[in-house]
This record gives sequence, structure tokens and C-alpha cells, in this order.
Amino acid sequence: MRPGLAPACGLLLSACALLVSACAPPDADRGFTPGGGVEPAAATASGPPGRQPGTETVTAAPGLTIEIEWPDEPDPERSAVIKAFAGDFTAQWRAVGTSGGDRSYVKGIDAESSAYMDAVTWVHGFLKDDQSARGVAKLYALRVPAVVGRGAEADGCVDLTGVRLTDREGTPLARQPAWLKRPRAVFLQTAGLGRGDDGVWRIRLYHHADYPDERAKECVR
Repeated sequence: MRPGLAPACGLLLSACALLVSACAPPDADRGFTPGGGVEPAAATASGPPGRQPGTETVTAAPGLTIEIEWPDEPDPERSAVIKAFAGDFTAQWRAVGTSGGDRSYVKGIDAESSAYMDAVTWVHGFLKDDQSARGVAKLYALRVPAVVGRGAEADGCVDLTGVRLTDREGTPLARQPAWLKRPRAVFLQTAGLGRGDDGVWRIRLYHHADYPDERAKECVR
């Protein structure tokens, strides 16, 4: 029920090839922090412009909320990438929670990219089975490890243990899928984004690091 698994280390190379951009190496001081803790180098930095670091609860649909832990990120470009990444995550769950009534998620994805079909297929997987969702999905340890010209990579830990699949009326299904239970419900989500001529960052590639991958284990709290 998630876009296909691929090694996270291959995402940057894929993004470079896709965007035909000169690649800059990932920042050495932006390493992944186990459990979503605050990185020492960022502890005294100010948050994204117009948004304070901390936890924000967003209502995606009736009974379905997204908890986003916004990091300390002083760089405006990376702040915009993080916002686009989190916005896409929220919008896809909004589509699921509204039984396809809200299709705003397609605005945050490059329509000519592989990510577009991945997202549409994922959302329609719920719709064809007359399923929706309720509960709390968590997104944390957000970071941008690299910017590659007009492309960037964004990472975030996801915890879906608080989500339950329901029918369209909101009644929880008697049998919940394994991907909503530990250890599979906690994983690292990675995306490649491209900045369009309009200056907007949009998703172009999806990858996941699932348990027992070491990067997924680092998301466990």
C-alpha cells in the first residue's frame, strides 16, 4: 500500500539523472538523527520562515489527523522543500480520508514523473476497495540532506501505528493490514523533488526504507 521500496542511497543519483543537474554532495552536518531527535548542529537555529519548529496537528479528514514535527531549518530553500514534502504526505492521506473527494495531492507532484502514477495508484487502491482511514499518522525527523541544482532530496520518518483502515462510513475493518502494525508501520520515507519554472517544489520520485533496513530502525522511538 506504499510506493515501491528502493535503496534510499540511490535516490540522489536517480534525481540527478532525471533533472540533468550538476550534483552537489550531501551536507556533512545534516546527518540522520536516530529516533527523530534534534541534531546538535541545528539546535540553536531558527525555524522555517513563518513557521515555528515544533509539532503541528493537521486535520486531513474527519477523524484523521497528521502530526508533523517541524524541524529547526534556517535555510529558506530547504524549508520550502520540507514544506512541500510534508504537504504532499498530508494531501495524500486527505484523499484517502475523504474517499477521493479531495484531489489536491496531485498539485504537489510533477505530473510527468513516476511519483504521479505511484500516488494515484496508492490512493485508488483504497477507493477500489471502498476503504478510508481514521486515526493519527506521524511525520518527524524531517530534513533535506542534499540539494542538486533544481532538485533536492527530502527525508522523513513515518509512524502509522495510530492509523486504522475503515469502510467509507468510518467503521474500522475487523482485520488491519500488517503495514499498519510494528515493525512495518514505522519507516523512512524519501522523496526526490524538482523546482519548476514557477519556483514551486514538486515531488518527482518516491523511495522507502522499510524494516529491517537500518535507516528504518533509526526512526523507531
